[in-house]
Amino acid sequence: MLNSISGLLEKMTPEEQAEVETFAGYLLARRNARKLYVLTDEASSQELLKIADHSGSFEWLDADEEDVYSIHDGDEVEWPSES
Repeated sequence: MLNSISGLLEKMTPEEQAEVETFAGYLLARRNARKLYVLTDEASSQELLKIADHSGSFEWLDADEEDVYSIHDGDEVEWPSES
């Protein structure tokens, strides 16, 4: 099969050869992406929770600062005038 592919590539224009090379790269990347999907799919819910917990992404939920705003916060809104 390799000889037939080489023969076909020799008959193609440089533009066609570049297109085949791009498509082959896509096929290889898609195969690698499928492998990663399978690996992450095999992680248990407990493992995913542990990763999320240790990532620090939710630390803002434990902040001591009160996150309530009043009418006195910020600047007054300036509405555009009707012209």
